[in-house]
Amino acid sequence: MQYEYLFWSMAALVAAALAVGSLCGRMASAGRTFAGVAVWAIAVLAGVALLAPRGGFGDMAGMLAIAAAMFTLVIASASALLTRRIRRRREAGRQSSSSSSSSSS
Repeated sequence: MQYEYLFWSMAALVAAALAVGSLCGRMASAGRTFAGVAVWAIAVLAGVALLAPRGGFGDMAGMLAIAAAMFTLVIASASALLTRRIRRRREAGRQSSSSSSSSSS
């Protein structure tokens, strides 16, 4: 039962990291994007460190907290970078379509 709890916790962690990365990717600068991701990873580290002993993983709480924070950093950063790339391409497409429609009129 403990490992099923661990599996679902990690699945929820991945989903949350993807969502937070997508939200952070919408920030104005890359520095703010990665600061947001880092703050989220620190919150995950603290949350896992506090909740792991309650779930029966007291002897592995430190290792789980560090692994969850690193996992969150990687997944949320990748999601943020992808979001930033998609936004940049959409904005470039809008600018080129607006400039081509204004030049054709």
